[in-house]
Amino acid sequence: MQIRISSLIILFFIIGAPSILLAQKKGRVQIEHANSFNQRSNLGPNIKLLKGSVRLRHQNTLMYCDSAYIHELKGKKYIEAFNHIHIIQNDSIHLYGDYLTYDSSDGIAKVRENVKIVKQDITVHTEFLDYDRVRNFGYYYNGGEVLSGQNTLISDWGYYYPDLSEVHFKDSVVVHNPKYTIFSDTLKYHTVTEVASILGPTFINSDNNLIYSENGIYDTMNDKARLYKGETQSYVQGTENLLKGDTIYYDRQKGLGEAFNNFELHDTTNNMIIAGNYGYYNEISKYALATKRAQLLQIYQKDTLFLHADTLQAIPLVEEQSRLVKAYYNVKFFRTDMQGRCDSMVYDMRDSTNTFYKTPIIWAQENQMTAQTIKLFSRNNTLYKAELTNNAFIIAPEDSLSYNQIKGRNMVGHIRNNEIYRIDVDGNGQTIYYPKDKEMVIGVNRAESSSLSLFLSNRKITGIKLKTDPNGNLNPPYILPNDDVRLQGFIWLESIRPKSRLDIFKHVPLPKMEEMANDYDDYQFEDSENL
Repeated sequence: MQIRISSLIILFFIIGAPSILLAQKKGRVQIEHANSFNQRSNLGPNIKLLKGSVRLRHQNTLMYCDSAYIHELKGKKYIEAFNHIHIIQNDSIHLYGDYLTYDSSDGIAKVRENVKIVKQDITVHTEFLDYDRVRNFGYYYNGGEVLSGQNTLISDWGYYYPDLSEVHFKDSVVVHNPKYTIFSDTLKYHTVTEVASILGPTFINSDNNLIYSENGIYDTMNDKARLYKGETQSYVQGTENLLKGDTIYYDRQKGLGEAFNNFELHDTTNNMIIAGNYGYYNEISKYALATKRAQLLQIYQKDTLFLHADTLQAIPLVEEQSRLVKAYYNVKFFRTDMQGRCDSMVYDMRDSTNTFYKTPIIWAQENQMTAQTIKLFSRNNTLYKAELTNNAFIIAPEDSLSYNQIKGRNMVGHIRNNEIYRIDVDGNGQTIYYPKDKEMVIGVNRAESSSLSLFLSNRKITGIKLKTDPNGNLNPPYILPNDDVRLQGFIWLESIRPKSRLDIFKHVPLPKMEEMANDYDDYQFEDSENL
């Protein structure tokens, strides 16, 4: 026969029967309600049974259940509760489950099966949860999920701190959002700001890109990220580009990525990298900028061109669905088979051409090329033509004292297997070269023609074709004065030639061609103060 316990009986048990009150260092567990109370001998010593709408209170915590045992064994006092568990902490945190054990001495509530924590708009689901009532945090260790706004966060381990509005996730962490999915090793999540702190290897995957970081934060509410370097760099990888840096600020809604220190933007479609110690990229407009040791890397089939300038820009050509890359001020570049310097350069992705402006100097193997403008053409990532426009001049050493020279208004150099095999001169063509017979120089050939062609093999001139108004003579070798074996404007600039990829970061002023002296051997590199 069920006996309903009235308030008076409850008061009696509180005052007159202290054996059913569980002592705790900072208060006692109070029985506020139960439909029946049983303390029969068959339950064992010091075990009480409560049934029906049980309500217990421990300080600022209420506990509801269908039935409960109250144990006191070997000085340890705890509660075992069954079905429809509902714990209310500080009138704001609600904990639900099907089975509960609660130790009043340490304030640990262990809830099992269909467990749920609710605080305002935050919900935690799991099957195993331990909740520290004193320090006010709960943790699961056998898988769980947290619902927060548009985010569903899943992990093997999770620690929920309501006072801090934080959840710490560990192992196999997954965050589902309508716009992206986060996969992480370790993550901390703020339930109010919806900001996720990245504490281990983390991938954020969306339809547009993939973000990787080991250290940083991601604002899931505003789609903004601050990513820092861990053991490896953070990056944002799109369909055609990869953005890397030691520090990255990324705004997904605006498509903006800004990187500090070791910035790199990889164009995987065009085999090109823009780098620097500062840069940013707009993945919507495709515009990019790099400064502070800015560098352009163009990857060819067998080699890479390394180019440095004060500033690099990638400018979108919307209608053509392509881009221009502009390098301006103090341009220097190095490739194993070609090096150069100029004031500015434009790379046009539409036809894979590099155009060098304002007194460019290009060295291709043993050939030195100068003009007002030089344009290099590529096909299938291989150079096949060079155009020199206005005051074109090509010099190649025959030996330590003698130089083969070609001069004209405009020139076209034809390239095969990375070597120039024919040069066509259009307008005011002039040449000085040293013909050979079985590797023996037999003279100095001076020739002039308004248009002419030279043929080369193994980097040596093997023939010349004078097309219009030819004029020439062959003189004995090594008897002519220097003025007769130097075309006007001759200058050998080997001393300022970049000899390695590191030389492109060394500073030396590029003088105007008309101001250069014939002897340039003393013009040496100096380390730049702005490196």
